[in-house]
Amino acid sequence: MSVYAPLLGHLWRTLESFGVDPREVIHEAHYRPHDTSLTSRRIRFTDYDATLARAVARVGDPVIGVRSARYFNPSYLGALGHAWMASSCLRTALHRTVRMRRMFNEQILLEVEESRDRVRLVYRMLQPLREPDVIGDAHVANLLQLCRIIYGPELQPEAVTLTLPPPADPAPWIAHYGPVVRFGQADNSFSLSAATADAPLTGSNPELVAMHEDLIDRYLLRLDRDNVLNRLRLGLMEELPSGRVTEDAMAAALNMSKRTLHRKLRENDETFRSVLAQVRQDLARRYVRDQEFSITEIAFLLGYNDTSAFSRAFRCWFGRSPTDARDQAHAA
Repeated sequence: MSVYAPLLGHLWRTLESFGVDPREVIHEAHYRPHDTSLTSRRIRFTDYDATLARAVARVGDPVIGVRSARYFNPSYLGALGHAWMASSCLRTALHRTVRMRRMFNEQILLEVEESRDRVRLVYRMLQPLREPDVIGDAHVANLLQLCRIIYGPELQPEAVTLTLPPPADPAPWIAHYGPVVRFGQADNSFSLSAATADAPLTGSNPELVAMHEDLIDRYLLRLDRDNVLNRLRLGLMEELPSGRVTEDAMAAALNMSKRTLHRKLRENDETFRSVLAQVRQDLARRYVRDQEFSITEIAFLLGYNDTSAFSRAFRCWFGRSPTDARDQAHAA
């Protein structure tokens, strides 16, 4: 299990704010500012956990968790950060983070609990941490900060729960979370009113979101290369524009026989044809929203020999032509 290495850039800035030399905490092989070779690298979860534990010990104050939010920036999340910034509302942004959380940390479990009046984001870890309370506080503080970046600094949660024991001086936490923060609780979470979560955001950009979600999906599929179904999806996404998407070609690309591919897909209640259709359908939905691609270009990107074949397939999937779908998306 691994963690997105650029996240350590956030820790680097946080340590500097405490007057700590980050080089004493963060291993050179894991992160250094301006080292472009590390921009998409991942590090082992155990190394990441050990680095965080060293940071907490070096600072010697649990306030490092909540203070880290001052230095958090969406750019530390790569494509997910860009997609977050272009979200239509906070509810959508939170659901997007839940779905794509594995891009930045495979051991995080995020859940959105929804009621008529509230939206609650709950943070948990799938593996034990050396400093679970401080790190849990940091994640909640940073996620709330992300919400403020796209909503506005006036955003206030309706409730905040932290497993962190009550600090001697709660002022830094009250300054960030407000008076609603509660310590020593069973989980780490914050809640927003439904009206706040659904308020339209001025930075909404469906085309930008679609582009970055495509990048994230490809990235996540690479994390699951041991999963034949995901390996096939990734291979199809990469090969569709070339038109080389026959079953024989994809089986060879996966280093297995056609019969073995059949069997493994059957174990997942899938066929080559069904997976190909799913991939084309998902990509078609995103490409059509992007005004930069013509309908003809989309047809060839999806491996169709002509526009009419793509249009027939699109109408079968979505009940309307790609041109009508684009017009409706643009109008919305």
